[in-house]
Amino acid sequence: IIYSGYSCTQGWFFTPCTSDPGLRGLKNILRMHVKKINSSEWEQVPVPTSVRAIVALNLHSYGSGRNPWGNLTPEYLEKRGFVEANVDDGLVEIFGLKQGWHASFVMVDLISAKHIAQASAIRLEVRGGEWKDAFMQMDGEPWKQPMSKDFSTFVEIKREPFQSLMISGD
Repeated sequence: IIYSGYSCTQGWFFTPCTSDPGLRGLKNILRMHVKKINSSEWEQVPVPTSVRAIVALNLHSYGSGRNPWGNLTPEYLEKRGFVEANVDDGLVEIFGLKQGWHASFVMVDLISAKHIAQASAIRLEVRGGEWKDAFMQMDGEPWKQPMSKDFSTFVEIKREPFQSLMISGD
């Protein structure tokens, strides 16, 4: 019920019909940069026009065991410059969901998610503008991120080599 309320206010289902075109999709409020493996440079990746939600995974499992990245053919991987997704490869798979309906069909394996990139790190710059809040989720825990009209909010996700200080010996 809570997610349904959020989707009606910021738009999985109703925004395409009800809001200003400048507020539709993430391309108007989000800049995404990625670091390829063994690179220190950030590279800007365009957010597809149709994408309404960005997901970054380092596991095959999402949303109660679904695999939205999918098992891609070697031809598709080569064409897009991707490698086969593995948990221990140091890469996160970044894909987009277009609308609530698209996300629903992806979760029941009827269609695939929009493949965007594979990277060792991702940096999201969210520009508030007309939006007062951004709805985010990390490891299954959702939160409402306050947005500033004048300043950007940055979210950076990168792989850490050790999960705890005890494991790393520090």
